[in-house]
Amino acid sequence: MQKVTSAVLVLILLLCALYFSIQSQFKQSTEPEASEATTAGKSEIQVPPAKPEIDRPWAHQLSDIPADPKAHFGRLENGMRYIIYPNEEPPKRVSLRLHIEAGSLMEDDDQRGIAHFLEHMMFNGTENYDADELIPEMQRLGIAFGAHANAYTSFDETVYMLDLPDLKEETVDLTFNVMRDFCDGALLTKEEIDKERGVIIAEKVSRDDVRTRLMKQQFQQLMPDSKISHRFPIGLEKVIKNAPRERFVDFYESYYIPQRMTFVVVGDVDVASMEKRIIDTFGSLTNPEEPGEDAELGRISPPESLQAAIFQDPEVDETDVSLLLARTHEPKPDSRENRIELLKLQVANAIIGRRFERISKEKDSPVSSGYSYKSTWFQAVDFGSIGVTAADDRWQDVVPIVENEFRRVMEHGFLPSELEEVKSNLINAAKQAVERKPSRKSDSLATGIAGSLNDMTVFTTPETDLAIIEE
Repeated sequence: MQKVTSAVLVLILLLCALYFSIQSQFKQSTEPEASEATTAGKSEIQVPPAKPEIDRPWAHQLSDIPADPKAHFGRLENGMRYIIYPNEEPPKRVSLRLHIEAGSLMEDDDQRGIAHFLEHMMFNGTENYDADELIPEMQRLGIAFGAHANAYTSFDETVYMLDLPDLKEETVDLTFNVMRDFCDGALLTKEEIDKERGVIIAEKVSRDDVRTRLMKQQFQQLMPDSKISHRFPIGLEKVIKNAPRERFVDFYESYYIPQRMTFVVVGDVDVASMEKRIIDTFGSLTNPEEPGEDAELGRISPPESLQAAIFQDPEVDETDVSLLLARTHEPKPDSRENRIELLKLQVANAIIGRRFERISKEKDSPVSSGYSYKSTWFQAVDFGSIGVTAADDRWQDVVPIVENEFRRVMEHGFLPSELEEVKSNLINAAKQAVERKPSRKSDSLATGIAGSLNDMTVFTTPETDLAIIEE
């Protein structure tokens, strides 16, 4: 038995019908729509694909929360959007992000891995730079290059990142030319694709770690009929080794299109001159007659009753036990009301985490640490989890602790003292964010703005965030 338990990272009790039966028993609800969700386990939600729109709204256009007034939002006639945010820290520098609403979820079966592969190919020959020219030229100008330094590919987005060390004309010209080439100037020659296959295979091997293997097990268990379970960005070895050039070109021309793109500029820049440069650089991009469709995620079917699942791997060095609720996400605008509702759950989760922390400090406690959280994946699935990491693989001892703490919350709620502690921590953190505002770095701001795009969250000021939390 010890050999098995030492290899177990997560023992998840998938919670659906049990969760709602407990709610009914105690006549309490943590979320207003919970009573409507009691039949969710009997339904299968099919998410239809949709084509991108040229006039996609910004998150703040659908919200009563104001965007940061320093941010300048614009849109080209071809549908490409842009955000310019002047920021003088550090001075005489600028960070660029090209966000593309396309990732591995958009791949066909014979393209699994091509979205990530394309990310590599952008640096292997374009209309303006030979395959062996671009990287040395970037390095000569002091632009950082390396793994994860310039781009990343996820399930539903691809982001290219360039942080300029100065605002010299030569540096700015290079980076804008490069970003434009990424949009429609990649050569994707068969020779360069074949040369890069070994690099991708090596990266796939390096990514075959315990965390990824466990995540795949969890996805298969939680969403067996969803495309999400079968589209990890690194892809399949047979596709990486054998996919013909035509499949690369098809994905590139279908999804690297202006109506899926947002260009982010943050730094010591003049908004008017930067806006003109963006228009001059990207205004001539065109959309295809048949643009690629949004991903069809397939069925997301919550379990109809309590289920148990064990995820294990020989390299695991700790054991987690958790209760998990999964259900279809219902998109809502990033409004003040919705933020406050989410904040209530954040407060509750924080209190539960503190309770587990206190339990872990008890003498001979089987609990090493604990957590409670809610997350949303790809605007499609909501996950709520409460769990602990067992000390010394004592997972049998922590199962009743997790279940008891869950029931205790549902039956008795929280103490005023617990609420005040978490409220104080959240408000203090928000106030510190306001104080740190003048020292925010352009690269982190640019990454944060790019990260808010797919989530459709409003890019706010720290002062606005503080006001909502205090409310």
